Amino acid sequence: MNMYKKILDGFIKIVCVLLIVSVLGIVALILNELVIRNVLNKSFRGMTELAGLLFLWMAFLGITVLYDKEELISIDMIYSRTQGKVRTVFWFVRHAVTLGLGIVMIVSFCGLYPFVVTEYYSSMPNFSKMWQFLPLAVSGGFFVLKAVYNIIEKSKQLRGDGK
Repeated sequence: MNMYKKILDGFIKIVCVLLIVSVLGIVALILNELVIRNVLNKSFRGMTELAGLLFLWMAFLGITVLYDKEELISIDMIYSRTQGKVRTVFWFVRHAVTLGLGIVMIVSFCGLYPFVVTEYYSSMPNFSKMWQFLPLAVSGGFFVLKAVYNIIEKSKQLRGDGK
């Protein structure tokens, strides 16, 4: 399980770098668009579409990092106010729901793939809209892997096999 954890941690480091790049990209595109719009009195649809794409990546990569750090707002309001076995039950419910959500995200991407792979942006005719939906599958895959890891580790801990 240590290797599994190292792989997940390595993935999160890559996601953090991509998250920073997407935020910087959005800022650069918006500033560029503002300058061009105010100086040339023109607007380029491609910049707007690319900023929207980067925003989607930023949002999905962000929830991936938040789930890894246990900082997503889910049933924490209830979970944090409970003790003992009730708290443990809520912990398992939270991670089981996240596992289910991850599966739904992957299945959704697989269902959308045949349609979006053949659609292209109007301003970027060689750039498939599949890239807009890819972070859905990436985050979903991480949710599944991390939830399985968390459930296995918690089960081992409760049995006394863990840390």
